[in-house]
Amino acid sequence: MRRNVGVGMLGVLLFCALGADLLASDLPLYCTVDGRTYILPCVTKPAALVGQDQQTLASRATKLLGTPIPYGPLSQRPGGVLAPLAAPSSVHLLGTDDRGRDVLARIVHGSRIACIVGPLAVIFYLALGALVGALCASGRGLDLILGRFIDAGLTIPALFLLLLVQGLAGSGSAVQIAVVIALAEWPEVARLVRAEALRVAASEHVLAARSLGAGPLRVGLVHVLPLALGPVWVVAGFGLAQAVMFESALSFLGYGIAPPTASWGELLGQAAAHPRAWLVVPPALAIAWTVFAARLLVDRLEAPEARS
Repeated sequence: MRRNVGVGMLGVLLFCALGADLLASDLPLYCTVDGRTYILPCVTKPAALVGQDQQTLASRATKLLGTPIPYGPLSQRPGGVLAPLAAPSSVHLLGTDDRGRDVLARIVHGSRIACIVGPLAVIFYLALGALVGALCASGRGLDLILGRFIDAGLTIPALFLLLLVQGLAGSGSAVQIAVVIALAEWPEVARLVRAEALRVAASEHVLAARSLGAGPLRVGLVHVLPLALGPVWVVAGFGLAQAVMFESALSFLGYGIAPPTASWGELLGQAAAHPRAWLVVPPALAIAWTVFAARLLVDRLEAPEARS
């Protein structure tokens, strides 16, 4: 049951990310303007409708089917009037931010960043950590060298490293943030895989492979790594939640996703400068939703002996 709830919650997040333009956009889902029909202009962004929004098109269109949220994440002219820090109303259900952009639209589009950064960061640091951990079991020399790198990486606080790298590199794309998070988190995965890999390396089938002439690289990647990945899947669930929190923290501090891209952390950063409940509660709940959903999945991914 808990796993189904977690999957459902992550499904809602994924739906918002994939359908962000269908849920919140300046342009409608369907319209007929000046005798020409546009299907999903909110996705295709036709040149003829550039600079238009659903408010201005409503007076020209013979047919119009709008999106549930008639504002895009970058729209700064809601209803034709710039209204920064407007309180929640029937026009803007969650109010507007410090530039008059609809908060609900930015929450919806901010889910895209969470759905890109989280999985990418997990994939990157699981791959790197698993590779290093498996190579540690390939030979004592490699274990001594790579083990010192793992120990060194574990001594560096992840958030400090993230701020250091992002401070040097500057705000960037979701892929850049994912890579930076992976650089901070891979040692933990490598430590877990190394411990399991050393246990597997002492098994009979690995000793047989070595006796038949298998080299260190083949032993590590073919005979050890597949059997040493057990703890990794639990780490992946925690890592997804942790990556989302790290991205939000970086955006909150101004070192995350480059503006004006919508991000939950960026809204929290605005709340620090302009304390407003509608700038704090919605992104905080969105982050909590993602973390809680990932936690529910982790509970089901843990081995039975780990839960007993």
